[in-house]
Amino acid sequence: MQMKKYLLVSFLCLFFVTTMQAKNIFKRYPVESGMILYDINTTGIAPGLTTHTVGVSRLVFDHWGARELKEDDATEIQQGDFNEEVASHSMSMLDYGTIYTVDFDENVTYQTRDRNIDIAIAQGADMSDESLEILKEMKAIKLGTEEVAGYTCELWKTKDQSICLYKGIPLKITVKAAGFSSTRTAQSIILNQPISDNEFALPGFAVMVDDGYTNNASASVNTADYMAAVDNLHHKIKAMGIDLQDENITFTPTQEKEIINTLGERYLQKQKKLLPKLMVALKGARECMDHAENGTEASGCIKTVNRIDEALGDQTSNYDYTHWNKEKKDSIVKDIDTEIADLSVTIRCVKNHDKTTEVIECTEGSLTPKE
Repeated sequence: MQMKKYLLVSFLCLFFVTTMQAKNIFKRYPVESGMILYDINTTGIAPGLTTHTVGVSRLVFDHWGARELKEDDATEIQQGDFNEEVASHSMSMLDYGTIYTVDFDENVTYQTRDRNIDIAIAQGADMSDESLEILKEMKAIKLGTEEVAGYTCELWKTKDQSICLYKGIPLKITVKAAGFSSTRTAQSIILNQPISDNEFALPGFAVMVDDGYTNNASASVNTADYMAAVDNLHHKIKAMGIDLQDENITFTPTQEKEIINTLGERYLQKQKKLLPKLMVALKGARECMDHAENGTEASGCIKTVNRIDEALGDQTSNYDYTHWNKEKKDSIVKDIDTEIADLSVTIRCVKNHDKTTEVIECTEGSLTPKE
């Protein structure tokens, strides 16, 4: 868990000129849903070794790409000084900002979050032309069209690869370089049809949650607060007479503080209201955890803490309660003790100050704390 948030000007400036489009639909593809199955065929030649990889790949998405699964299942045949077959299997899924990466070797799924996607969803960003824009940036040349699995796609050529796009969706990708060639070709294409949830099913492996992961409820609150804060900032910037279209724009230290305080105002008011309640919840969780006899009881101890963190838009706890033992209990209790100590400092600073910059300086000693 992490209660403290610091708004860095260098990061936030990237979003000053963002146009709010919350009423628009977030799109990563120009079609609402799709399921494409590809053949994989790769050959590599090196002194004393030839490799040939064959396999299948699938791309599945719905909700315009807000939910997307990619999977490759292939076998590499190595021939030369030694002969060997190596199987590879990969899978990843994007689910409205949450990212799952499956490790089939270790039988584990890693879970993290993409804040940029959270913001894009909140803005209703249209990213459906991104593939074409990337090709143009690479100075790709359009060669014409090609038929792939019954669809006519636009064929684009770069220095070492060609890509055939249908409405921004790659149907055929060919890469050729010295001693290497690879082709990925769509064999079956289904677009704008209902996709079963079963197509997005992940294997039942243990899930390892990234330390910085924020759950869906917290992320939703966090992003809504962020967008509201940026909207407030637009009005503040206008009142300050600053032209964000000016490429040579610079901010004085006083203006930087005003920007940070505007962005942090909404969250600071929530801190003043909720942090005292969080302290009570943490102390209760500490006492409850001390007496927990199993993982089910221990997970119940932290529920109130998580609810308050969700209301704040902060990261919630992701403790492992399986195979409950004294070592796990002691580790969680120690973590809660640390949170209580940190929170006591934050509460004092939040109570005594009404500006985010003042709170940061109070808790960290300066506005730009060192790592």
